[in-house]
Amino acid sequence: MNVYEYLKTGESILKVLAANKVDARYVRYLELFEEFKRLEAEGHKKEYIVYYLMQEYDVGRATVYRVISEMDRPMKV
Repeated sequence: MNVYEYLKTGESILKVLAANKVDARYVRYLELFEEFKRLEAEGHKKEYIVYYLMQEYDVGRATVYRVISEMDRPMKV
């Protein structure tokens, strides 16, 4: 498949993402956010979770907080 075919396949989803100003590159942080939600559900404190994710995914504190904020942001469909 070429770029056009991939874009055409996900056109509706990509339009919603663009309308909500969601950077598709956040896809690389899906596992990080899933792990955040899991640890949060287990009752761990946010500071501990952030520190753990920083170490586990080799990212900075600001990146973890930015990812959490962006992933939790409601979207208009």
